[in-house]
Amino acid sequence: MSQASAAAAIATPEAAPRRLRSSFLLPVLSGIGGLLLWELAVHAFALPSYLLPAPSEVMVVMVEKWRLLLDQLQYTALAAVVGFVIALVISIVLGALIAASPAVERVIYVWLVVFHAIPKVVVAPLLLVWIGFGLQSSIIFVVVFTFFPMLVNTVTGLRSADPELLLVTRSMGGTTWQTLRAIRLPSAMPSIIAGIKISITLAPLGAVIGEFVASNKGLGHMLIQSVGSLEVPTAFAAVVVVSILGILTWYLAEWLERVAIPWHASQRGRAAE
Repeated sequence: MSQASAAAAIATPEAAPRRLRSSFLLPVLSGIGGLLLWELAVHAFALPSYLLPAPSEVMVVMVEKWRLLLDQLQYTALAAVVGFVIALVISIVLGALIAASPAVERVIYVWLVVFHAIPKVVVAPLLLVWIGFGLQSSIIFVVVFTFFPMLVNTVTGLRSADPELLLVTRSMGGTTWQTLRAIRLPSAMPSIIAGIKISITLAPLGAVIGEFVASNKGLGHMLIQSVGSLEVPTAFAAVVVVSILGILTWYLAEWLERVAIPWHASQRGRAAE
C-alpha cells in the first residue's frame, strides 16, 4: 500500500471509532474488569476489611471523606509540583554544564551518581533533622526522587546532536550559547521529554514518602495514620487518590510531549495509529 492510500485509510470515518476503542474504551473496560474481579474475590473469600476492603467499600469511604481527601491532596500536589519544577530546572542547568564542559563532568557527575545510589528512605530521617518538619521536607524529597532521571536524559540528549551541524556552527563563529540554543537543545528535546515522563510520576511518590516521616498533612500522613488505626479502607482511598494524581501527571507529560515535539517520529507514528 502506498503512503497516499495509507493516509486515506487513516482518514476514513471508520478509523475514528477504532482509535477511540483502542485508546479509551479498552483501558476502561480492562479497569472495570479488574475491579469486578477484586470485588468478587473479597466476597468469595470473606476477607475482612482490615485485610483487603472491597472496591465498593473504598468508594463509599471516598464519597464520605471527599473533603478531607481533597484537602490532603492539595498539600501533596503542591509539594509534588514545586519539587518537580525545582528538579527540572536543576537537571537542565546541570545537564547543560556537564554536556558543555568535560571538566565539570569530572568534578560533579561522580558525586551525583553517589548521591543517587544512596537509598532515599535512609535519607528521610536526616532530612527531618537538617530541614525540619513540614512542606519543605516533602519538596526536597520530590527533588531527590525526580532530578536524576531528568539529568541523565538531558546530558544524553545534549550530547546526541549531529556532529556535522556542530562543526558547521563552530566554523561560522557560533558561540557555545548559540550552539546550545540552536543545535543541542532542539535535538535533545525527545530525550529531555523522556526524562520528564519518567520523573513526573515519581513526584507524587516522593511527596508521599516525605509526608511519611516529616509532615502532619498530606495523603502520605493520612495513609500512615489510617494504617496505624486499622482504617484500611481509608488507607486504600488515599492510595487511590495518589494513583489518580500519578496518572494525571503522566497524561500531562504525554500532552507536553505532543506539544513540544510534534515533529518527532514517535509523534508522527502515534498520529497515524
